[in-house]
Amino acid sequence: MTRRPWFALLAFGVILGIVFPRHAGAHRLDEYLQATRFAVELDRIVVEINLTPGADVAEKVIATIDRDGNGEVTASEAAAYAEYVAKSLSLEVDGKPRSFALDVYRVPSLAAIRGGEGIIRLRASIDIRASVGSHRLAYSNTHRSDIGVYLVNALIPSDERIHITGQSRDMLQREFTLDYAVSAPEADLDLAAIWPPLAGLVLAAAFHTIARRLN
Repeated sequence: MTRRPWFALLAFGVILGIVFPRHAGAHRLDEYLQATRFAVELDRIVVEINLTPGADVAEKVIATIDRDGNGEVTASEAAAYAEYVAKSLSLEVDGKPRSFALDVYRVPSLAAIRGGEGIIRLRASIDIRASVGSHRLAYSNTHRSDIGVYLVNALIPSDERIHITGQSRDMLQREFTLDYAVSAPEADLDLAAIWPPLAGLVLAAAFHTIARRLN
C-alpha cells in the first residue's frame, strides 16, 4: 500500500519526460529565436527583444553583424545591427503607424553567438498619451524570416489603470495584436462639472447666515 504512491509518481515523471522533454524550452540549433515582450505604460510603450541564433545559423547572423570581417563586434556594427532589426519591426497604435526609438542594445561576442549562447538584446520605446478608453496595438516582426522563429507576449501592466483585454497572434507569432483599456483615476474629479452646484451651495449658505444675523 505504501509503495503505490511512489510508483504513481515515477510513472507520472516518465510521462512528463516523454511529453515535455527536459530541454523543451530550448530552441533548435537551426533557428533564430526572437522573443518579444511588450510593457504598456500610461506615457509609453516599451518593447524588449531577445534574439538568440542557434549554432547552425550563427554564421548567417554574424555575416550581417561583422561587416568588416575582423572577428570582432565594434560599437558602430552593434548600433547598425540594432537599427537593422528595428527597421524590420512595425507597430501601430489605434491604427496609426509608430516608430520605435532604440533605448538600449547589446550584442555579445561572436564566440558566444557561434556557441549558440549569445543573446542579442534590444529595448525600444515609443512615447504615447494613453487617453481613457480602449486601445489596440498591432505589431509585426519580419526580421530574418528565412531562419527566424518568434515568440511574443505582453507583460502584466504595473499601473492599475491599464487593463489587458485581449491578445491574438498568427500561427508563427510574427504578428501580434494587443487590446487594452485605460481607466480614469479614482480621485480624478471633474471640477468643471461640480463647480456650479458647489458655488450655489456656498452662496446659499452665505445668504442663510446673513439672514439669521439680520433677524
